[in-house]
Amino acid sequence: MFCLKISETQIEQISSILETPPLRGVPLKNLTSFRVGGPADVVAFPREPVSFARLLSFVKDEGIRYFVLGSGTNVLFDDNGFRGLVVTPLRMKRLSVERNGSGLTRITAQAGTPLPLVVSRACRLGLTGMESLWGIPGSVGGAVACNAGASGLSVADLTTKLELVNTDGKTTELKKGDFEYGYRFCNLPPDSAVLQASFELYPADSNEIERKLQEVKTRRRLTQPRGYPNAGCVFKNPATDIPAGALIEKLGFKGTSCGGAEVSKVHANFIINRNKAKARDILFLINKIVEAAQKETGVVLELEIRHVKSSEDHV
Repeated sequence: MFCLKISETQIEQISSILETPPLRGVPLKNLTSFRVGGPADVVAFPREPVSFARLLSFVKDEGIRYFVLGSGTNVLFDDNGFRGLVVTPLRMKRLSVERNGSGLTRITAQAGTPLPLVVSRACRLGLTGMESLWGIPGSVGGAVACNAGASGLSVADLTTKLELVNTDGKTTELKKGDFEYGYRFCNLPPDSAVLQASFELYPADSNEIERKLQEVKTRRRLTQPRGYPNAGCVFKNPATDIPAGALIEKLGFKGTSCGGAEVSKVHANFIINRNKAKARDILFLINKIVEAAQKETGVVLELEIRHVKSSEDHV
């Protein structure tokens, strides 16, 4: 059982804001790639930017605890779930393509658009620049917010314009240079969420694009675990010359398990849900790795995934 933190009146008001009523008690394991997490009090699926903006303004005015969730590919929710409102723009997935005379092409995608769809669309159009992002799961909004990337390329490197909404219900447009970003972070304004992002790409030879894609696909298939739920790399690389996976393997954690969770035998920076793992199993392994890394090497490992606690007073 879970304890509802949103009143019936508030749920009715949320229903009036949305095009479809919110859902109650949704198991968060159904909304995350880890397949872990207890129930959320309420989950809302806005379909339009206007309703998304109104909803964020409403939760601020009402003092409702909320969390904006994309595809849930780098998130770990607690076994007790989430006390409050989970807002997910996954039904906002319009994508447009705009060409100009110079060959430059702009792809604009709403927050809920799957990043793999944007990458595949770009490649099919003969546009280069996104090949290294092939295989990165998640939505555009989530990928921008955490600045997902691979092989030295990040989503923010290709982002030329962002449209955001804040908890005042106001939208803001940011262009390249208006926001700072770096390795696995994008410094967006506080209390804001991504509505859509634009990427500018150039045409290239289709055979060369395909060659790059095949290289990326082969590398990922050889170096990343397959067949079990996971959330990608658990820790950020502590330095460019110190991969977290190599460090964790050197500490002897490869293949270590707790309950249904296991440090991958393929890539030690992945923790896989091997058999109905609980969040507490994954957190146990995370804590053990962090402690060992600091004690034995002096390296302080920082999470790349986001651990979302069930309530604000939860320890």
